[in-house]
Amino acid sequence: MALIAVAAGALLLAGCGGGGTDATQGKTAQQILDESSAKTEALTSYRFGVDLKATAEVTGAGDLAGFLANPVEISGEGAAKDPGDFTLDLSLNLGPGAFQANVTKVGGSLYGSVLGQDVKLDASPQTVRSLDVTGLAPAISGWIEAPEIVGTEEVDGVQLVHIRGKVDEAALAEDVGGLLGGLGQEGAVDPGAAGAGSDLETGVVDVWVGAEDMLIHKAEAEVVSKDPLAAAPQVRALDLDLTATLSDFDAPVEVTAPTGARTLSLDSITGLLGG
Repeated sequence: MALIAVAAGALLLAGCGGGGTDATQGKTAQQILDESSAKTEALTSYRFGVDLKATAEVTGAGDLAGFLANPVEISGEGAAKDPGDFTLDLSLNLGPGAFQANVTKVGGSLYGSVLGQDVKLDASPQTVRSLDVTGLAPAISGWIEAPEIVGTEEVDGVQLVHIRGKVDEAALAEDVGGLLGGLGQEGAVDPGAAGAGSDLETGVVDVWVGAEDMLIHKAEAEVVSKDPLAAAPQVRALDLDLTATLSDFDAPVEVTAPTGARTLSLDSITGLLGG
């Protein structure tokens, strides 16, 4: 009877997700964000999802500025492997129409499969780094100003700590401006230009961190700005909803480049997509 009681107790604890240590106890929201971002960036592999809805008004001419002016909707799932290799299957709606695509980064080179064509992006290392989605969740986490713990949630048996804060416009603009710069869009990025305040119409970031593993499981941002971003003045307006999810931490992942891909420039690819 004693053995039965012990076994029943163990099953009960397992079913309730008990037995683990809450590593977030005694830590501030900022300390949890800092630690979870560092641990997430140090992962060797994981699966991830991305959902993005965005419209941006960007100064300048050329295919990229025209491409970004269209409403963009992207959702996808993929796998990442250290040191930054990934493969991502995407569903895209870019104004002219909806279609499927794959983006793969291997060994510092970026490949795409779209409209039945395999291509390799002829781009600088800076541009390839700009298009690396593996650091998206920690990047979103870094946009939070004055974070607060707002509650806990259980998702698929995992206890998550929910942290929320307003958007730090300077941090957001620095990342957005850096992305545009990597893609060849001209415009100065001044991280200190935003000052202490923010003129965002909407700016909220939510991050969910595992209580036991101290890893980011989900990060999302909602941003609306109808005025230029102070630290990235080339972004005249921005409407952004962005979510990144992570799972299957350190699970085995294989990432391989497509064979026979032809080389294209970024302008050619944006033109192919309707820019």
